[in-house]
Amino acid sequence: MVKIEHNVRFQGRPAKAEMERRWQLAKEFMKERGLDYLVTQANEGVLCQYVRWFAEVRSLHYTYLLFDKDGAMTMISHGGTGGKAIPWEVGLTNNIAIPVFNNACYADSFAAEKAVEVIQKKGCRKLGLIGMNLITAGFYNNLLQGLPGTETVDVTDEFDYLVAVKSAEELGFLQDACDLHDAAAYAIPSLVYAGRMEREFGADLYRLALLMGADEYLSNLFVCSSRLAGPMFALHYQNKIIEAGDALNVLFEVPTMVGYYADLHRYFNVGAPAPEMLEVAAAGIELQDYLANLCQPGVRGKEVFAACNDWLTRNGFDPEIRLCGHGQGYGLVERPYFDAFDPMVLQENMYLAIHPTVKAKGASVQIGDNFVVTADGAKRMTKHPRGLTII
Repeated sequence: MVKIEHNVRFQGRPAKAEMERRWQLAKEFMKERGLDYLVTQANEGVLCQYVRWFAEVRSLHYTYLLFDKDGAMTMISHGGTGGKAIPWEVGLTNNIAIPVFNNACYADSFAAEKAVEVIQKKGCRKLGLIGMNLITAGFYNNLLQGLPGTETVDVTDEFDYLVAVKSAEELGFLQDACDLHDAAAYAIPSLVYAGRMEREFGADLYRLALLMGADEYLSNLFVCSSRLAGPMFALHYQNKIIEAGDALNVLFEVPTMVGYYADLHRYFNVGAPAPEMLEVAAAGIELQDYLANLCQPGVRGKEVFAACNDWLTRNGFDPEIRLCGHGQGYGLVERPYFDAFDPMVLQENMYLAIHPTVKAKGASVQIGDNFVVTADGAKRMTKHPRGLTII
C-alpha cells in the first residue's frame, strides 16, 4: 500500500538509481541512432508518461522536455519570467519558466525559442521526437524553423519499449497502486445503497482514495447504475439515483502519489442480480484468463485483440470494437494496446490492464484487472474477487 510521509511535500520519489537507469537507457538509445537530442511534451497529467519517466514530476500545464546525448536535461513549462518551471531538484540542467498558457495564440513560439537557445549551445545534427501526437503544432513548427539543417525523426515506436518494460522498483510501485484499488473496491459495498445519487457515491470513493495515497487527476471514475449495468458515465452525467435491483458498473483508475496507475473495473448488485449479468460476468472472467495466458513474450498487441474477438464470436458474443486492454504506468493508458493496430511485441515485465467487454441479451460486463507479463503468460496483480458483488 502507498505510504504517506508526514510533512514531506514531494512524495513517493523513485530512487536515484532508478532515475539513473532510465537516463542511461536513453543515452544508449540515442547513441545507437546517432541522436543529439530527444524532445517530448506533456500537456496534462493523464497521458504524461514520457516527461515523468525522464523527470519524476507530473505535468500540471504544458511541459517540454529536452534530453541531450550527454544526459543534460531541460524542462520548459509555465511560470514567471526568469523563474523556474518546477521547484524540485530532479536532475535538470536547465529549468526554464515562461509566463504564458498554451491557448494564447501570440505565444506559439515562446517555448520553442527557449528550446532552440538550449539546443544551439551544443549544436544538433539529428533530433528525435517522442510522442508526435502529444507535441503541439506551434512548438513543433517553431522548433523546426529555429533549427534549419537539423534532421528530425520520430522515435516513439522504438522508445516506447524503454517505457513499457518496467524495472523491479517500478513493479513494486505498481503493486502498491493495485493494492490501493483493491482496498477501495472492498470499501465500495459500504458506500452504495438504494436512494443514493451516483455522484455522491463517487465523491466518497474519491475521498477514500485520496486518504489512501491517490494523487491528482482523480478524473477517471466512470459509473452507471441500471438493471443490466449499462454504459459507463463520467462525472457530469452521474446523476441517476441508485435503485434496488441495480447493477453498479464502476471503472476506477487513479494514480498513486508515486504517479503510477492501476485499472479496476467491477460490478456491484443492489440486491439479487439479473441472470443475464451472471452469465456475462462469468464469461468475462473466463475470457480475461484466456487473454492473460496468451500474453507471453513475442506476442503482438494486435494478436491479443484478434484472439479476443475470435473467442467472443466462437462463444456467441458481440465482437470487441475498441480495445480489450493496454499498458499502464505513468500514463493512464500507454502501449502496448490490445487493439486492431498495435504491432508492439510483448516483453517480460510489461504491466497491463486487461478488460475485454462481453455483451449478451442486453447485459454488458467489462471485468478489468492489472497483470504483469512473464515467460508463462500474464500474472494477475489485482487481488479483489472478479465476480459480481451482491450488496
